[in-house]
This record gives sequence, structure tokens and C-alpha cells, in this order.
Amino acid sequence: MRGRSARLFAALYPSDEALDHLGLALSALGAVALDDGRPSLRWTPRDLMHLTVAFFGEVADGAAEDLGRALDEVTEATEPLTLHLRGAGTFEDRILFAGVGGDAEALRRLSAATAEAASDVGLRLDRRPRQRAHLTVARASGPRKNGRRKTDPRPTGSGLAELAHALAVYEGPRFTADELCLVESTPGAGRSGGPLYEVVRTSPLGVRR
Repeated sequence: MRGRSARLFAALYPSDEALDHLGLALSALGAVALDDGRPSLRWTPRDLMHLTVAFFGEVADGAAEDLGRALDEVTEATEPLTLHLRGAGTFEDRILFAGVGGDAEALRRLSAATAEAASDVGLRLDRRPRQRAHLTVARASGPRKNGRRKTDPRPTGSGLAELAHALAVYEGPRFTADELCLVESTPGAGRSGGPLYEVVRTSPLGVRR
């Protein structure tokens, strides 16, 4: 019998103040539906908002324990980060995101060290180039027919670009990221068929265990 596995990633979570501030900025955009019949946006629920540090994919139970200990070693050597959300952009003409400012270089080093730690315990990571640090705000969702989403060949980039432009000058309050979270993602188990995220382990930054 195959052992249990879980879909895992490492993340930092913004403070409540930072998410409150971002929420006010997003509310000013309204419940946006793009023009000309193009897809509407699916806004990221607040409880799913995070900064991905590394994505590990499917990890077996035993390997997850090894991964957790390896992440503890990484975070012991990493001081808490001072970050803030600022600006916006798009990925692949379908994703609207908020950028990250502050200790950006330290965040990149944390991401690299986390990926290396995962590799050291035998995990095979996605080796595609990672996008810059960001918080996903919304995704363009295709129109539905008979309750099912269908592919829309028309581009969505122009509408998303307008929203990114509107948020280009956004800058949120600073927050301290002082723990790295190991998060399990269960596709389709959340609200409205979205993913369910559950923090299964936390590793404080700059604290020796």
C-alpha cells in the first residue's frame, strides 16, 4: 500500500494590518468584470493570501518530517524580514499580483536556502525559473456554459493590465515576517471548489531550537 503524501509549499504570511490595508485598496477597484464579454476575475480569499517561498509538490509523510527539520535549520540562520506589499503586475495575462518591497534580497536568499534544504533531503523540486516574490490578488476565470468553464481564446491581458496600472502606486504598511510556514494544499477542498490551505508546521526565523 502506498503511504500518504501531501502537496506542500513554504510561505510567509502578511500581517492582519497589511491585509486590511490591501483589502481597502482592492475594494476601491470594485467587483470587476472585464469588458467585451471577457472573463471576470476570481479574487483571492483573504485566508489564502500568502507569499510563496518554495513549492515542493507531493511529499510523502516521512519526507515531510525530514523537510520540516531541514527548514528549521534554514530559519535558525535567517533573521526576521521587514516587508511590505507594493505595486502590482500580471503573470501570463491571467494573474494579477501585488509586489513585495523591503528586505527583498533577504527574501530571495531565504527562498534559495529553502529550495536547497529540500533538495538535500531528496525532494525533486520544480526547476522552472521562479517568478519574483508576489501575492496573488486575482485570477481571470473563463466564462461558463452549462455550469462548466470553457476556454476563451480572447486575451485577458488588457483588462488585467489596467488593474495593475491602477495599483502601480500602491504601498502597504511594513510588517515583520518572523516565521516560515509549511503549508499543505488540498485542491478543490476549499470554498467554491478552490484549494484549502492548512499550516502544518511553523519554523520561527532567527530562533535556535
